[in-house]
Amino acid sequence: MKKGLIIAGILVLGSAGFLAYDWQVKTTLRADDQRVTLYSWTDAQGAKHYTDSQPPFDAVNVQKRKGYKYVDTPLAIKIKDQTIAMYKWIKSKLSKKKDKKKKRH
Repeated sequence: MKKGLIIAGILVLGSAGFLAYDWQVKTTLRADDQRVTLYSWTDAQGAKHYTDSQPPFDAVNVQKRKGYKYVDTPLAIKIKDQTIAMYKWIKSKLSKKKDKKKKRH
């Protein structure tokens, strides 16, 4: 019993530590990189683009900025978003079942 609790505690603390590290790296450590140049521009069809590479010659409304390198969303946010999406999906399935039962009676 004690070994199971110790292993569970290590897994929980390890997961929490990884999520905290991931959050730290993706939100603060890599956020401000002045070596990166970002461009925003509009193509011939009117679509707006955001890139870190030079826009084509026919681009209009070109804006050039220094700073912020794109960093992937922290894992904690991805888990939260997936959990909310799963909750909404389950809730919609359960409400459909209730509606079917009401229609039968």
